[in-house]
Amino acid sequence: MELQSTEFYGEEVLHVEPHGIDPISTHERHGRPRNVFTLWFSANLEFATLTVGVLPVLFFGLNMWQAAIAVLIGNIVGAGAIAFLTTFGYRWGVPQLIQSRSAFGFLGNFLPAIANFIAGVGWYAVNTVLGVYALQWLLPIGFLPDLIIMVVIQAIVSVYGHNLIHWVEKASALILAVIFILLTVYAWGHIHFNIAENVKAQGAMGTSGAFILSIGVVLSYMMGWMTFSSDYSRYLPANSSFWKTFAAAFWGNVIPSVWLELLGAGLATVKSVVVPTDLISGILPHALGVITMLGIMLGTVTANVLNIYSGSLSLLSMDVKWIRALTPKRWVAALFIGILGGILSYIGGRSGYYNNYSNFLYVLSYWVSPWLAIVVTDYFLFRRHSVDVSDFYENSGKVRAGFYALIIGFVVSMPFFNQELMTGFIAAKYPQLGDLSYYVSFVVASVIYMVATRGRRQGTASTVRAA
Repeated sequence: MELQSTEFYGEEVLHVEPHGIDPISTHERHGRPRNVFTLWFSANLEFATLTVGVLPVLFFGLNMWQAAIAVLIGNIVGAGAIAFLTTFGYRWGVPQLIQSRSAFGFLGNFLPAIANFIAGVGWYAVNTVLGVYALQWLLPIGFLPDLIIMVVIQAIVSVYGHNLIHWVEKASALILAVIFILLTVYAWGHIHFNIAENVKAQGAMGTSGAFILSIGVVLSYMMGWMTFSSDYSRYLPANSSFWKTFAAAFWGNVIPSVWLELLGAGLATVKSVVVPTDLISGILPHALGVITMLGIMLGTVTANVLNIYSGSLSLLSMDVKWIRALTPKRWVAALFIGILGGILSYIGGRSGYYNNYSNFLYVLSYWVSPWLAIVVTDYFLFRRHSVDVSDFYENSGKVRAGFYALIIGFVVSMPFFNQELMTGFIAAKYPQLGDLSYYVSFVVASVIYMVATRGRRQGTASTVRAA
């Protein structure tokens, strides 16, 4: 367990956060549930959110109304999960990936921690490429110089940590809202609302497969935030309102995501796309184009500081000697991820953005879905009425049932995979089912975990009766 920092952090913004994966003590707690709303609102008001909406229309061949329903379903389900996990943060005051030690054990938790670290770096790279596209439009000095500028800005905010991140998100919320309102109003008259389904794009999967895939890709975008949820609510007072915190996180994700994804679907009916900024640069007057590109850059920062920060916590959660030597402090881990993600951005930004983006979203969902099932099941079975954090640290054990449940859930869902990198035999035989892998893995992982922990539950019940 990381030692509890004795340095007082409080509400200071320009003070490097001294805490890493240690529990946040009572005297360090501050903030209100509404801070969670502005954080998620700003983080989702970014161009990557808009491009999610492009996929159902441009690549899966849905019409606007079908795409709109898919967007609503995917976001409501995903935001509900994020909101629920957010309420865990102030309850125990520890990061999300430390909490999952209860179900996975100290060593078993390395599996989701590694996956989350990779996901954080991957999302950081995806978003950074978008920011660089926008910066190139404004400052055409070359991909690499513009990339360095974006990396430095994002790294600075992430190094300072929790309080500066919340401040940046709060300050950016109104700015980004105004920019995207202007874009929405101007684009509205260009959208072809009655565009027909593209049966050629749908191919053998037909309308049903395209619709299920569209829900999946929207849900997958939300899954990118799920493993971060508690990281930004763990400083809230322990007596914070469950429903206020839940509502703040839910609407902070639903409002901007539904808004921008519908806008992306609409803009996909207007013109063809070579690079992401083509969605808007060809239909906007120059002045509004400049403002929009600045908004894309700001949105990149508001999303990526979360990816760097939570990615660094995931790295620190693998609390072994060589990682402590590599990243002895949280801010060092954040800087390391900033550099690593910048390198990946340079490699990934040179080709095939949209195909790579779609594949990345699906790969991301494959491990998050069974992880979510296990964490939620563990909460209802063991932690619903407990505020003891020892199960996340000294009492977590080496490997617990969640480790095996995740692997089994993942493997059982593989036949349902449906994407370019891999198509399972069930998805290949029944393309009209789209990709059902994340739903299968969720159910299987939850059931396996309940069965595997039956003895532990009986032991806990016996202890309670004896007491």
